[in-house]
Amino acid sequence: MADDKASYIYLGLTILLWSATPAVAKLALSEINNIQLLFYCNVVGILSLSALVIAQNKLPAFSGYSKMDYLKMFGMGFLGLYLYYIFLYGSFAIAPPGQANMINYLWPIFVVLFSILILHEKSTWKTFLAIAMGFAGALIVFTGGNFSSLQNQYTGGYLLALCGALCYGLFSVLGKKLNYEKFTSMLVFYLFSLLLVAPTMLIFSKFVIPQSLNSWLAILFLGGLSNSLGFVFWFKALEKGRTHRLANLIYINPFLTLVYMYLFYGETFPLASLFGLALIVGGVLVQLKSGDK
Repeated sequence: MADDKASYIYLGLTILLWSATPAVAKLALSEINNIQLLFYCNVVGILSLSALVIAQNKLPAFSGYSKMDYLKMFGMGFLGLYLYYIFLYGSFAIAPPGQANMINYLWPIFVVLFSILILHEKSTWKTFLAIAMGFAGALIVFTGGNFSSLQNQYTGGYLLALCGALCYGLFSVLGKKLNYEKFTSMLVFYLFSLLLVAPTMLIFSKFVIPQSLNSWLAILFLGGLSNSLGFVFWFKALEKGRTHRLANLIYINPFLTLVYMYLFYGETFPLASLFGLALIVGGVLVQLKSGDK
């Protein structure tokens, strides 16, 4: 029971940070592209996580990792911090961030599927019903019930978001399976990701220094809080909680994203979004009453 409560606390912190990502990323993407944004977020993430690792006296943990561990961490950094954010920020740049984020929220479904295939966790029909209700609710929240808003001109952005969802679902489950110390392993993930992002930026883009205060504030939030600490909190939630339930509860994020979009840009959301929220909450209740062990 204590672990369950701790997992919900970590999940709540994750949701508060992640739900702000589309609104905050939109600020930075008005001046720099997705690869440049990822480069700066990696640098800030490394600095913030390094400070936390030193403050918690976790430096000795690095000597406890084997060469194979570091090889696995390279794969994790490539999958979850490099590829995922290339796809996600790319989708935000090509398609409307709210709609791209909705497609990205297929990742909890992939979390459940990969947890069955890799972790051999058991599931019931209620698990899939709850996840389906959550995604359907997220779809209605982001579109306001007007599905024609998903326009063909943004297909490339939607495909990028889908690829990102696949990467993050696999990244989450592998992170739970490997179960490394959270702060030090995340720092290593970021270091390997930066080694990949820096040449990618120089080859496919260029190095630029953001000029606006809004862009720097967005970078500091995304790199120092949303991306780095958000990942740590998410893996701690997975470590202590039940994967299926957490994957369903994460669908609270889309509604909070609309709240942030309203606060940042004054974007209103239609009444149909409230029905979507009701579906999300209904899916949560189905999962909480499913009796899964």
